[in-house]
Amino acid sequence: MERGNLPPNWVRERDGSDYCLSCQRERAVEKALADAGEVGIEGRAKLRSAAVVEFEILRDPERTEGEIASAASTSVLAVRNARKRLGSRRRNA
Repeated sequence: MERGNLPPNWVRERDGSDYCLSCQRERAVEKALADAGEVGIEGRAKLRSAAVVEFEILRDPERTEGEIASAASTSVLAVRNARKRLGSRRRNA
């Protein structure tokens, strides 16, 4: 794809690879799991959820907590906690 022809929510990495939103989320999860090393099934599930929430916050920090929670299939409380971890500006709703 040409640079100006990327569909909405797609990104082009420095190496020229293009990623859809779903792939971007999955890459964030894979990185979190790789960084964590050996963890059990429950730990992996928590890491996966946290990685998606953090990805969504970093992708568009101006969205409300409710919008991010919906996009990440989680609770507003999980978004608030992730914003605290990231030191991100918090928006309510």
